[in-house]
Amino acid sequence: MIRILESWTEGLVRILIGVGFCWIGAVEGAGYGLFLKVIGAIFIAAGVGEIWTVETATVRQRRMEKSMNSIHPAVEACEIPVFYATTEGQTRRIAERLVAIFRENGFTSHAFNVALSEADNVDWTHVRAAVVGASLHGHRHQRSAEMFVREHAAELNAHPSAFFSVSLATASSTTAEREAASQIAARLPARAAWHPAKVVCVSGRLAYTQYGLVTRFIMKQIARRRSAPTDTSRDYEFTNWDDVARLAEGVVQMVAEATRAAA
Repeated sequence: MIRILESWTEGLVRILIGVGFCWIGAVEGAGYGLFLKVIGAIFIAAGVGEIWTVETATVRQRRMEKSMNSIHPAVEACEIPVFYATTEGQTRRIAERLVAIFRENGFTSHAFNVALSEADNVDWTHVRAAVVGASLHGHRHQRSAEMFVREHAAELNAHPSAFFSVSLATASSTTAEREAASQIAARLPARAAWHPAKVVCVSGRLAYTQYGLVTRFIMKQIARRRSAPTDTSRDYEFTNWDDVARLAEGVVQMVAEATRAAA
């Protein structure tokens, strides 16, 4: 985990430096400005490469864990599994709230982190519905979530299912930002040929205390431009838990409808 955070921080620093060179180059114009743009592009490429490398390594490690655990898999019997990918922990909290509501309605339900091999050991013969959640960072969801959905698209399509995307953009007062978040959310299942009955956007959390130094600085600048809280000594939750409850109720309703149709 420390290695991942360090790589992300280093990558973001390189990207920021590159953006700075490009901006100065644009101001300078031709000649020296073009040279600065080239330098900036090199820094940006290096930053993206650093982040890409650690992401690829994480996915490779997950595949290795899956291969090792496939020898003696611990099969999980669950009626409504909630699969999630999280970075600062808010998506996990939302997944756990969904699980609590499903249990209150009499279903067996568990939350599974898709970055861990346990998510691949669910016994789908007992599943009556499934939910997948991921958070949005830099206009993309976690690679582990996309990988999981691609691997299990057939199982997800065989049951009533829903996808929830967690982002700060969903809490934005700007219509364009909310619509952009919705479009990005819809693209994840579409790319994997998964057809969930529901795609829901849920507001996330401004987790200053969970961010690294560079990310905290960037998020503070973004928050300032949007008139959002800028006190980095604490976190700010924007999740509407009533929306989460409505999502759970919708899934329970889907199970009821499927049961009636099968009767």
